[in-house]
Amino acid sequence: AVVSTQSTGCRFSALSNDKQSCTTFGSKMGLKTQKRNIKALVDQIQSDRNAESEARKQRIAEKRKRREENEKKCEVVQKITNTKKLKKIKKKHLRTIETR
Repeated sequence: AVVSTQSTGCRFSALSNDKQSCTTFGSKMGLKTQKRNIKALVDQIQSDRNAESEARKQRIAEKRKRREENEKKCEVVQKITNTKKLKKIKKKHLRTIETR
């Protein structure tokens, strides 16, 4: 901003210059360490959240796998020894037959 001498009514040399607010080296280093500590804390919290979500996903996958195994165990299975019978079976029934 340009200050005109006519509006103030004095010379430029008479105007007092405001001293800029300067921070000391120690305070700058203090702020720097605070920022570093905060960033480390944020990273720690984020990694904890990621670990929890990974553990949750793993538990869900294990549960699904266990459920599928239990369903296979409780199925009623009838073994077909004579394969010639397969030719007589209707197509709708053939769709339900699984090979293992």
